[in-house]
Amino acid sequence: MQAMALGPQQAQLLGRWDVEIVLSNGATPAQHSKGKADYSWVVKGRWLGCHLTGEMLGAPYEQFTILGYDSYARNTVEVAVESVDNSMLLSRGAALQPDRPVTMLFGELDEYTSGVLHRPYKVLLKRVSPNQHVVTILGFDDSGQEVPKVEFRFSREKAR
Repeated sequence: MQAMALGPQQAQLLGRWDVEIVLSNGATPAQHSKGKADYSWVVKGRWLGCHLTGEMLGAPYEQFTILGYDSYARNTVEVAVESVDNSMLLSRGAALQPDRPVTMLFGELDEYTSGVLHRPYKVLLKRVSPNQHVVTILGFDDSGQEVPKVEFRFSREKAR
C-alpha cells in the first residue's frame, strides 16, 4: 500500500510559464535565451509533464520532462529528453530539508562533447514563490568540481 500512496504533488506547477534559459560553462559569459513551458498531468495526480520550447545557442530547443514522486523510495523522480541529442536523462533525489523548497536530484549523462559516458550530474529544483521556480543543472569536471551547465528560470503572472 505504501508504494501506491500519493506523495508531495507538483500540482502548483500546472499551467503556462515563461522561461529564461541561461547556458553557461563557467569559462565564458553565460548565454541567455527565452522559452515557454506548459505543465500538465501525464497521469493525473501522480506524474506531471513539462513541455518546454525555446532557443539555445541560436537554434530551436525543445525538452520534455516527466516529474513525480516515488512513494516507495520516498524521492522525487525526473526523466527528461531534449532536442539536442538522443539521450534520456533520469535523476532522483529528495528535499534537502523538509521545511525548505529545494530538492536535489542526481543522475548520470553521456557527455558526447567529451566522449565521457555515465558522467554524474546534479539537478536543483528550487521553488522561489508560487509564480517562480528555478531548475539548475550542474555537471562535474574531471576533478569532481561542480560546473554550471544550464539554468531554467520559470516565471508567470499568477498561479492558476
